[in-house]
Amino acid sequence: MTARRDRRGGWFQPPKIIRRLRKDERGVTAIEFGMLAMPFFILLLGIIETSLMFFAGQVLESATDEVGRLVRTGQLDNTMTAEELRTEICDRSEILFACKDILIDMQVVATYKDLGDSPEPDEGELDPSDFGFTAAGPRQIVMLTVVTEWPVFTNYFQKWLSDLNNGNAVLTAVTVFKTEPYS
Repeated sequence: MTARRDRRGGWFQPPKIIRRLRKDERGVTAIEFGMLAMPFFILLLGIIETSLMFFAGQVLESATDEVGRLVRTGQLDNTMTAEELRTEICDRSEILFACKDILIDMQVVATYKDLGDSPEPDEGELDPSDFGFTAAGPRQIVMLTVVTEWPVFTNYFQKWLSDLNNGNAVLTAVTVFKTEPYS
């Protein structure tokens, strides 16, 4: 008894059910989708996550610039308190941020060389005691720094986007200006 050769010249001929499935292309789309779905959704979530973060950063920057303009022109002068400044910033950014989570640092110096660094996270934590407040008067140099935490919603992206131990990212807005000679 001799072994039969299949059509391609080999010695193995698959069973009839396998030969029938070889030509069947139903379900190929589902298999291809299954292979591409995970990378597609990871990319989609990454785009959404970073877009939200950039949008939140822009809202914080705009609020900081607007309040900085009020300080620069003397509408918020040296009689303002830290709470009044916080209220002004919160009113402009409350759509995205809780007022209690916003940290504000306002430095007033004589020359630009005297400006210190903005407060930054230390070992993955924001320390509220690093943030100070000095009310500005006319013709003074001011650096206004506003910092808040932004939650990173997608766990997969936390290792790239987060700066803090709790998995949140730090959003910082800084404006430096010299106040006008208001009276």
